[in-house]
Amino acid sequence: MGQGIKLWIIWLAALFAGVYGTALVYQGIFAGQPNNLWYGIPTLLMGIWVTGNIWASARQAYRRQRAGS
Repeated sequence: MGQGIKLWIIWLAALFAGVYGTALVYQGIFAGQPNNLWYGIPTLLMGIWVTGNIWASARQAYRRQRAGS
């Protein structure tokens, strides 16, 4: 049970990182603040990477559970 809660917290943090990174990249491109690109692109990619890993782990666990039934 505790591991599931940790996973949800990590996933929500990754989603927040993706949204925040997107906002920084947007500001860097359209508001003329190129320094935001230095922080926004890695933050956005980190959020995408973590979210993708969690999604892949959930799919793998679902398949394992379905095959075991």
